[in-house]
Amino acid sequence: MKKNHNQVLVALMLLFGMLLLTACTAEATGGDPAPAAEEQTEQTWQAEPTLEDLLGEDYVSYLTETITMQMGNRMEKDPEVRYYPIEDSAPLTDYVAIDETTAFEVDEEGNPVILFPAGTVTDEANGEQSFRIPKLYQ
Repeated sequence: MKKNHNQVLVALMLLFGMLLLTACTAEATGGDPAPAAEEQTEQTWQAEPTLEDLLGEDYVSYLTETITMQMGNRMEKDPEVRYYPIEDSAPLTDYVAIDETTAFEVDEEGNPVILFPAGTVTDEANGEQSFRIPKLYQ
């Protein structure tokens, strides 16, 4: 009988401890622990921006014009580097996709930097090509 009594006391003490812990947790989070967990999840999960988010609805033509202009400027500065779209008088989109699948990074100023694999817009020996695109202020 004494053994059962001790087990009941231990169970009650554990139950009391769990209730006390729950009450302390609820008090520390303002009474409801769920919103704190939701806020933490929202802070850690933020969707990566898209090119459309950064450059607006007409980002495809803006990117095409800006990159083509930068290619022309680079060829003027360094005659050894040849860009296929400029040399062939062909649209940039004949060589690379300019759409939601276009690879890019965002620089420290929030501008997208478009990345083309080696050999897609110039000789492979010139390596990966990157083009910093100034953000449009919308």
